[in-house]
Amino acid sequence: MIKAVLNIAVVLVLIAGSQVLHADTQSEIKSALDYYAEMWNEGDIDALSSYYHQDFVLLTEDGVIPSRQRVDDLKSLTQAGEDRGELSYSDLAIKSLEQEHAIAYGRLNLKFKDGSSITAWFTTVYRKTPFGWKAILTHN
Repeated sequence: MIKAVLNIAVVLVLIAGSQVLHADTQSEIKSALDYYAEMWNEGDIDALSSYYHQDFVLLTEDGVIPSRQRVDDLKSLTQAGEDRGELSYSDLAIKSLEQEHAIAYGRLNLKFKDGSSITAWFTTVYRKTPFGWKAILTHN
């Protein structure tokens, strides 16, 4: 009887711990996305580069873009003085895949100075690092 009660207690502790981990993962990744949008809107591309894991790749209809090229493309866009649009996210869902990986998906919204806008779905896979959650793959 005592053994059965202890087994149930261990299971309950594990379940409670995983829910806390999941809640932390959600808030940490939401913070990473908020940070990315803030840095995008400020035009701070150097700060944006800290969002990406060193192994990051962007998957687009044109193919695979590695992290260094992605950052260089963003810098070129900013230096050209083009309207990048104001970035926001909506319809976000964040799920833990395991202790060191998670996925976020939702809509990214870019609103431009001329009143036009772009809305697109995105999916990003994250890896937990000593420096926080870093994006390792984005598809949009």
